[in-house]
Parts: sequence; structure tokens; C-alpha cells
Amino acid sequence: MSQTPLPFVDSTGSFANDRYRRVRMPPPEWVPDANERNTMYQRKSIRVYDARLLEPPPSLDKHGFTLADAETTVTDLHDQDMVTRRFYDECSRLVRRLTGCSGTRVIQHQYRNGYNGLPAGHPRGHRPTANGSPGGYGGTHADISPFAENRWNEFVDGRHCAMYNVWRSTDLEHDIEVMPLAVCDMQTVAFDDMIAADAWGGILPRRRLVSYRLAYNPAQRWYYFPRMTPRETLVFKQYDTRQEVANLRTTYHGAIADPTTPDDAPLRETIEVRVLALFDEDTDREARRARFQAQVPNALPNGVISSWAAR
Repeated sequence: MSQTPLPFVDSTGSFANDRYRRVRMPPPEWVPDANERNTMYQRKSIRVYDARLLEPPPSLDKHGFTLADAETTVTDLHDQDMVTRRFYDECSRLVRRLTGCSGTRVIQHQYRNGYNGLPAGHPRGHRPTANGSPGGYGGTHADISPFAENRWNEFVDGRHCAMYNVWRSTDLEHDIEVMPLAVCDMQTVAFDDMIAADAWGGILPRRRLVSYRLAYNPAQRWYYFPRMTPRETLVFKQYDTRQEVANLRTTYHGAIADPTTPDDAPLRETIEVRVLALFDEDTDREARRARFQAQVPNALPNGVISSWAAR
């Protein structure tokens, strides 16, 4: 029996230029040619489906993301003491409930905010940068590559692990309407769509890391949860050492302009917490980690080998 077509909105995403397929994308400051720098990303039309109506509901194991009913007891999610003392525990308990993991370690948190000073003609949301990607976001992306494992040795203690983003509103009075987060079904991403990128971490002190951007492919299937309420939390996978298939380790995501957003909707205020989940023993850990890292291209477009991850 065929499924009823899902409702959708048409929007746009910021994708890595196809010229970076199978090479390492450099940071913009390494690109001296202004035209090349300004075309590192390209805007593409995407159809974003209402994930609330997926049957069965999307799951972390199959799609890479899920929506959880997880009302917080923290009354001020901008109070750093309350966030680190209490909200971290809530996020850890949520990840344990959703994954069945044996332990967790919260790595960090950061905030995202809507921007209400856009020039005329731009959708409300994040300030666009010169290369066409949303400011501070680097386009449609995944935050973590296999090189992140090098920093987790003291936490994982020889076990398999997976990193999850726990994403929710810090506005406890209003639904999320402006620039909701779109997530790509990880099953619809081809290995060739994954663009390794030398990048800076988004929190201070800034740290060099290798993350991923996404090249556009019409086969990719995008979803969002319209009007997330203050008691709902989006959880999505960022990395998973248990998964040999590279595209099934991570969920690509990015904020989108929802054309149904009312003009008077409050700007989005969100927090995301990264939770490292620990599982059973990783008996092949060193060989597996080397195998995963070898899948990441190390040559820049000019053929020079990047030393970014080694620093």
C-alpha cells in the first residue's frame, strides 16, 4: 500500500561547490582568488518534508535523527551554571533513554540565534556571508569527522562511542518558527557527497578541526519538524564508531527559511549540547580508527597535502 505524500515546504540550502568532491576543502582564508572564494558554496533549491508525519517516526538508527518529548526543568537556559549543572544531566539521560548506551559524557554546548537585521529581500534568520553560506554555519554541514576521535581517548576507554547533538529552543514561551533546522536522511547521502573541510571550531578558544560539508545531490531527502514546541527536543547523530558505512555515521543539517513563517514570529533562540554516548568494547579500535580516517581525503584542490588536522 502506498504512503500518503508528506506535506513539504520549498526552501534553499547552502552546499559545497562540486569542485571539492574527493579533495579536502580549504578554509576560506586560504583561498586567494576572490571569485573562487565567493563560489565555495552554492545555493540550491531543496524540498523539505514534514517529519512529524513520517510513519513510522524517524529514528536515530535508520534516519539519523528523532524528535523527543523532553520538557526541561531548567527555567533559564542562558544561565551557564544551570545549563552545566542541570541541563547537561537532562541531555545525558535523554541520550541514554534513546540509545541504550552504557554511559555518557557531555563535551560542550553552544547557542544559535536568529538575526533580525537582514537586508530587504532576505528571509529572516542568519546573516548571509560573502560566500553565500549562513553566517557562522559554513553551509549545510556535519560537525564531526573521524579525526575528532583523537581527542576522545580519555573519555572512551576502549569502547565504541557515538556523538549526538541535542537541539532545542531556549525560549520557553514560543514555538520555533524562524529558521528551523532541516536534517538530511543519512540513508540518502552518497559517500561522494561528503566534503571534508578544514575548519575552525565554533566555540572559544577556537580550535582547528576537520568537519564535513555537503555537496548537492537531488537524491538527498530533507526533513524538518515545523513549530517545535518548548517541550520538544531534536536529537541527531554526529558520529558513530559502530558504523562502517561512512554516510551512516552522521546527519547533515542546516537552518532553512520556512516560507510559511509569519512576519511577526519571534526570532529563533536555540541551544545545542553535544553528548558522547559510550557503548560496548571496540575490540578493533586502533585499526578501525585508522580505517575511518583514511577515508577522509588529505589533498587540497591544488594537490598540496593538508596538515590542518595534525596541528
